[in-house]
Amino acid sequence: MDDKRKLKGMLARIFSDATAEDAERAELAAYLSSGALSAAEIKEVFADFVQTTWKITMADGVISEVERQRLNEIVRVLGVEIDGLPKEWIAALRGSLAPPEPS
Repeated sequence: MDDKRKLKGMLARIFSDATAEDAERAELAAYLSSGALSAAEIKEVFADFVQTTWKITMADGVISEVERQRLNEIVRVLGVEIDGLPKEWIAALRGSLAPPEPS
């Protein structure tokens, strides 16, 4: 399996239950820092994962609470820029994203 497919499979597994556990986040961080993929390749895989997740989420035209939680978790854990999300994803999350931590 190539490194991009390995990362995409890892993302699918990590977010399958809508929650990234500490061990899963550590596994992801270790893989991302391993040098297996360049920063550009990681960004490409993240973008593909976001698009695929959105298509699956919208397959039935309804966003369940678990799906909304998964979308939030992806944004939070992967640090995906809001501008890089489908417009409909942003609209679905508007008001449900946790406020920024006070500094």
